Amino acid sequence: MIWQYIIIGLIVSAAVAYTVYRLVRYFTDPLRKCKDCASSCGGCALEELKRSREVGK
Repeated sequence: MIWQYIIIGLIVSAAVAYTVYRLVRYFTDPLRKCKDCASSCGGCALEELKRSREVGK
């Protein structure tokens, strides 16, 4: 019975760690979705932010 709790704890811990990792990556690089987008594609929702970031460099 104790092994079941250990396995459940490992699975839940892994899921929480993965979720936190994904959230941190998402919020630290909001332009990640536009990196492969051509600057003239017009389909990227963050195109203005991308341009302002490039101008600021």
